[in-house]
Amino acid sequence: MYFIGSLIKSEREKHRLSQEDLCFGICAVSTLSRIENNEQTPTTEKAVALLSRLGLEGSSYLSFVSKEEYRFFTIRHDVEDILAHREYLRAYEYTVKHEDYLNKNNFRKQFLWAVYAIKQCFVDKKYETAIKMTEEALRITCPLFDKAKKIRYLLTDVEVNVINLMAVSYWWNGERITAINLLINLTDAIRELHGTSMKYESRYPMILCNLSKWLCSQMRYEEADEYIELGRKVCLKSGKLRMLPYFCCCKAAVWRSANQSDKVLEEYISAYIMFKNMELSEDAANLRTFVMNEYNLDLEGVVLLRKC
Repeated sequence: MYFIGSLIKSEREKHRLSQEDLCFGICAVSTLSRIENNEQTPTTEKAVALLSRLGLEGSSYLSFVSKEEYRFFTIRHDVEDILAHREYLRAYEYTVKHEDYLNKNNFRKQFLWAVYAIKQCFVDKKYETAIKMTEEALRITCPLFDKAKKIRYLLTDVEVNVINLMAVSYWWNGERITAINLLINLTDAIRELHGTSMKYESRYPMILCNLSKWLCSQMRYEEADEYIELGRKVCLKSGKLRMLPYFCCCKAAVWRSANQSDKVLEEYISAYIMFKNMELSEDAANLRTFVMNEYNLDLEGVVLLRKC
């Protein structure tokens, strides 16, 4: 495990970060100093949080975990897998079974509060409660977070996800400008603080997708186009392709605003093919119905013709 301290120090210095920049909200500067000098072995959760802020996948660098710590990573992996299938209530119910365990330290508690907020947002539709829960979750490791101020500190994957969830909650609560500004702030922070040389790309295809859709809905097409192109690049570079068809739909909206009908249809056709290949049947069906109503064109027929 001593390897971790050397790695953290090397990566921090490579990116010209101070110890304060890296460890704020995670541990004391003196603790980080001992870790970097191999005088203290960090817990797995603390090591992963530090590596995550450095843009590294923490679990890839850990030489061992205790049985107790391994339990948390198993829970987190299981919950994230359930959420990937949009089964929000099941993710909540699974998490509640481990509530006592997850309340034992700040990193687990932050994850727990995030799952609670997901239920409030997507299941109970209690958006103001969800916002309060995301604020509580962020305060655990980001006590100075202010949605109205520029983010000037590094973020872990969990912190990024919580801010995204906060923005979604604001959006569905009708506070559209607040939601958009939050995601612009978050996206800028990831780009500026983590930089293109770091492995940050896999963190936020969903964030960029949300931002692109919201900007299009507000007819801010020029701004949306920037994030659509960034989102496509991020998806291809990170291998997180699930958001690609949604970016195609956003791009279609941009072309539609410019009266480029041929390009609109090409984007919708590409999105439909990807939805089908990814077995996102509901999204494929909804897009097919939309295009039929708007353009009197059956996407399924177009795809079949192209296969011939």
